Amino acid sequence: MLTLIEKILFFAVLIGVGYLTWYNFGNMFKAIARGPEPLRWNKFFPQLGVGIYTLIVQPVLWRKRPLTSLIHAIVAWGFTLYILVNFFDVLYGFISGFKFFPGTWLGNAYEIFVDIFSLLTLIGVAYFLLRRFIFNSPALVIAERVQVLPEVRKGMRRDSAIVGFFILLHVGFRLLGASFEMAGQGSRIWQPVASMIGELWSGMSHEGIVIGEHVAWWLAIGLILAFIPYFPFSKHAHLFIGPLNHMLKVERPSPAITDKIDFEDEELENFGVAKLEELPQTEILDAYACIMCNRCQEVCPAYVTDKQLSPAAIEINKRYFLNVSLLDFASGKETEKPLLEWMLTPEAAWACTTCAACIEFCPVGNEPMIDIIRVRQDRVMMESDFPKELVTTFKNMENNGNPWGISSEDRAKWAEGLDVPVMSEKQAVDVLYWVGCAGSYDALGQKVSQAMIKILNAASVNYAILGNEETCSGDSAQRAGNEYLFQALAEQNVTTFKQYKFKKIVTQCPHCFNTIKNDYPQFDGNFEVVNHTDFILDLINCGKLNINGNVSGKFAYHDSCYLGRHNGIYDSPREILQKLGVDLQEMERTKRNGFCCGAGGARMWLEETEGKKINLERMEDVKKLNPEAVATACPFCATMLNDGIKDEGLTETTQSKDIAEYVAQALA
Repeated sequence: MLTLIEKILFFAVLIGVGYLTWYNFGNMFKAIARGPEPLRWNKFFPQLGVGIYTLIVQPVLWRKRPLTSLIHAIVAWGFTLYILVNFFDVLYGFISGFKFFPGTWLGNAYEIFVDIFSLLTLIGVAYFLLRRFIFNSPALVIAERVQVLPEVRKGMRRDSAIVGFFILLHVGFRLLGASFEMAGQGSRIWQPVASMIGELWSGMSHEGIVIGEHVAWWLAIGLILAFIPYFPFSKHAHLFIGPLNHMLKVERPSPAITDKIDFEDEELENFGVAKLEELPQTEILDAYACIMCNRCQEVCPAYVTDKQLSPAAIEINKRYFLNVSLLDFASGKETEKPLLEWMLTPEAAWACTTCAACIEFCPVGNEPMIDIIRVRQDRVMMESDFPKELVTTFKNMENNGNPWGISSEDRAKWAEGLDVPVMSEKQAVDVLYWVGCAGSYDALGQKVSQAMIKILNAASVNYAILGNEETCSGDSAQRAGNEYLFQALAEQNVTTFKQYKFKKIVTQCPHCFNTIKNDYPQFDGNFEVVNHTDFILDLINCGKLNINGNVSGKFAYHDSCYLGRHNGIYDSPREILQKLGVDLQEMERTKRNGFCCGAGGARMWLEETEGKKINLERMEDVKKLNPEAVATACPFCATMLNDGIKDEGLTETTQSKDIAEYVAQALA
């Protein structure tokens, strides 16, 4: 199709585009390489299937906004298809009469597939442009209270416009070129859309049709050639960086797990992260993977309740910071401003509940929550700059082994009169029952502990507690950034565990469960750890517990973030309630879409001074359902929900207890 001059021109343009692409992508990956902890490139080929699956299926995308997700998927599939289409179109331009398996079912299928998907892609992109620029969807806006770089507010809209109109014009001109081809060669049933458009050129001369086809070909191919070097500066980079992110991402047993800091490493000058170049490479890569869809902030309890935190803003700020300073950053120049001056505010850093909703709903695998924990580590261990309430909390944990600051000698006081066996006496048991700080010192938690003793005794379980040998698991210290204190507590507990023989550890606190199960293996603490809901359900299913039907009524169950999103335990609490015979109904935000109580990430020990209280936002779901009881499986959740019930004046109509209490109540 192309003339000799056009072919020469194409190769000249291709050489220039190739150089710019290599230069810009090179700087992008040099910028990513500034961070410590290199990307796991050795996982590229073993995880290639994961990347392809993510690109095609986009599994996380469907968890929110079903209509928008469908349209996005169509656009993504269409644009991905166009990688192949552009290749064949270039061959068509250089090889006279080239067609993809012409006259065969495969060639016909290709033609109609491209034709229909071109139209669907155009419709999809038009939808997104209207959604952002005409209807100004609130979901795509970051609230003014959130700190963003000056370039972000206008840049997000500009970038969306560039990407949207690029796809619109690229696909549109390609379809236009096909229509000129149909006008010149005759309509084909396998290209109905192009043939219909081609009818518009029926009265045009042959020379006019040829010129039109050439112009459309150059505009379509030219646009893609012009856009390729721009990819590193565009949010459209998520098309390939997103799947790459999933392929190279660090495998975490739980979303809240960060790497163990080696405090004995003399070369390690900083603990935590203060500047962008101190972030691990995978977290710099997150910035390029971000699609700016704001799905993470849509489910963030801090953002929803009008705090300064937006997990989306964290990644978007990183992206625009890199766009503005890419050459300097890629060349190794030290950044002048710390993260807390441009990525997020100190208030935002401490607003995070580490609920992991941002990670759960990110289609491209970003982990802004991990960035926040690393920033907290810097503030606590390097700068001693953190909320004053945590000063007391840390001292209490260090001196008394619990956040409440009650004497460690009183840890087993809740068990007085219950004849509870202690490990120091038994030495070897089947089950080490980990009571936890809340179960030992908090009034609500103590009721759960006592219920658990009743259950363990009723099932004739061979168990014991550590008693005064137990100390805080360290969850709040770790999530608050005090890694040094956390490691001291973890090492103490692992040493204690290894003094005794047991088959499994049973916990009633999801925070302790997550920490012992997922964090302690870094300290050679590899134990079988079971949450009390899984354990109780197993006892019921094995016939070791007889339920008498004393519990009834309309129930709701509140998912603990650390039991649900962090560890995937959604079913066993519900199965227990169903076996109790209650009328179990689901709240509006439930399971992986459950809404945080507000106490995770050490927020249990901090006052909420901004916006609406998170537990009161959760109470909106409770009020809509109007249950007689809200069952919990976490002492932090129990505290927050009971406070919410009191604040909303619902104490006469709604109660909230741990599932273990309802089971103990129902024992025959």
